Amino acid sequence: MMSRWHGGIEFLILVGMLLILQSDAFLSPRKGLHRRVESKPILRPLEIAKSGGKMILTEDMYTQNVLAKDVPRPVLVFFSAPWCGPCRLTNPVVKEVMKQYSGKIDVVEVCTDDLAEIAENAGIVSIPTIQFYYGGQLLETIVGCVAQSVLSAAVDKVLEDLEQQQKPR
Repeated sequence: MMSRWHGGIEFLILVGMLLILQSDAFLSPRKGLHRRVESKPILRPLEIAKSGGKMILTEDMYTQNVLAKDVPRPVLVFFSAPWCGPCRLTNPVVKEVMKQYSGKIDVVEVCTDDLAEIAENAGIVSIPTIQFYYGGQLLETIVGCVAQSVLSAAVDKVLEDLEQQQKPR
């Protein structure tokens, strides 16, 4: 009787191993076990990020939406990654600030896993990081998970500084 059960267990283990090996979840590109030679992400023209802002998908999008000198408003750039716990905690804070300052600032999100070169060029060493840009210039940087009041105060400071710069002297 013991040998009959033993053979059944071996069969179930074999089937389970085959299912795991065929699973894309087990063979993810991040783990380095993926069998596909090249995988291309599905790009959507305008993807809304978890923070509520526009998801930056390419370097060209970043240049057009953040670094261009003719952007109409200051841009809040939220550097994050899907696996980052503090980033997930910051998402609703960024979303609320985006609603609060609607029409006064633009909000974009950059996934540092997908666009590591942009993050490196922006000087990002830790996530979450929030940066403010206007006219292609970096105005302010906030590193770490922040409360809504702290982020709102930073937006107020950026808007006030820009207003002071634009006043005739």
